Amino acid sequence: MLENINLTMTNISILKNTLRLFGLAFIFIIPMMKFDPLGGWAWSPGQWEYELMIQGIYMTMGIMMIIAANNPLKNSMFVWFVFWSSLVHGSIMTFQALIDDHEMGHFLGDIPALFILALLVGYTLRKELRNSDLRG
Repeated sequence: MLENINLTMTNISILKNTLRLFGLAFIFIIPMMKFDPLGGWAWSPGQWEYELMIQGIYMTMGIMMIIAANNPLKNSMFVWFVFWSSLVHGSIMTFQALIDDHEMGHFLGDIPALFILALLVGYTLRKELRNSDLRG
């Protein structure tokens, strides 16, 4: 019975599921920033104007990531935006956390999350685009 279940993860399924999972996380960024026991999601001191802006941007990006997951190759420009913006944002936050001892908790929160997202979408999209060029 179990031999009929296909548990393999294809490159495109990893890409789609990464976009969906991180898309949901981005949509729920408000509770992640508000209930932050390790200090890995919100910067201090709290600035509601900044927080509201970043929450709105990431919630919008999360919704778009879930939509793009339906056909990531057709939406590859947006997926590349997710890659580059995550890489840049994570790099800037890494620098800021290194120079401010109070922000070291970010190495347990948003910094690795953004680098993991960039790595997964960048690698899988590039590989899938290369495979689609070879097929067609």
